[in-house]
Amino acid sequence: MYIIITLVLLYIFSIVFVRTRNNDKFSLTRQLSDFSTFMVIFNLPAYLLSRVPIQPFVGKEYYPELQILEDNWEVIRDEALALYSHGHIEVGDDLPASSFYKNGRWKSFYLKSFDNDSPSAYELAPKTMALIDQIPSMHMALFAALMPGKALKKHHDPFAFTLRYSLGLSTPNSTDCALVVDGIDRPWRDGESFIFDETYMHSTYNNSDKVRLILMTDVDRPMRSKLVQKIYLFLGGTFNRIFAVDNVDKSYSGIGNKLGKGLLAYIALMKKFKHTNKPLYVSFKILVTFSVLGFIAYQLI
Repeated sequence: MYIIITLVLLYIFSIVFVRTRNNDKFSLTRQLSDFSTFMVIFNLPAYLLSRVPIQPFVGKEYYPELQILEDNWEVIRDEALALYSHGHIEVGDDLPASSFYKNGRWKSFYLKSFDNDSPSAYELAPKTMALIDQIPSMHMALFAALMPGKALKKHHDPFAFTLRYSLGLSTPNSTDCALVVDGIDRPWRDGESFIFDETYMHSTYNNSDKVRLILMTDVDRPMRSKLVQKIYLFLGGTFNRIFAVDNVDKSYSGIGNKLGKGLLAYIALMKKFKHTNKPLYVSFKILVTFSVLGFIAYQLI
């Protein structure tokens, strides 16, 4: 009984935490089963031990090592534009980003993913890779293109042990194309960058007639405990190996992507269910959520 009560209290705490932390938030109904609720306990040590402020946007003064990218943004831009013109920045097949690729609205080219070497990145973007290799705190990097008239809806990213550093390369340079973090709009500009906490609610839109091309990366969140940071990085590296992809060799795909096809089919079915009968869909989600929590509690007793 104590275990069940503890799980219920942690679940309630997580919902309250997310909804208190974010000014921009999902409806309570969606928050009940959104994965950001279930990631709170995992991410809490990262927030508590953070050496940088817990806020949507973080100042670049905490990451002086990123200046090398700022100083060479045109070099990076030229390689990205060459990749895009040759069709190498394209719709991907990695499960965690599957919803982004819908209708061809978002395209990517992976440069770095923890310890998953990408020979195509070194071959096709050698100057960019030479710069990235000089930044030990950077574990994830890719070129990301958002198509004209498209948007990525509001969402939370899962992990708090990193922060998102994004550098504008070839953008519309107008308020028609912006990043939104916790309700704060920041227009994309060539050569300008943002560092933000991707566990806050965020989205991006491109209402212009020009492709928005950026360098999107994840960098370590500095923490007061090196041990906790190493544990997080180990878990992050393991997660990314499961969902690893190659830019050129499409036959290479992590086991998570292969097994995830069933999950994608389930998600598609649930979306169809939602459009058909939303009240019943909401009731079903609540039932499933509490059933899973009950099953976990039963196993622990």
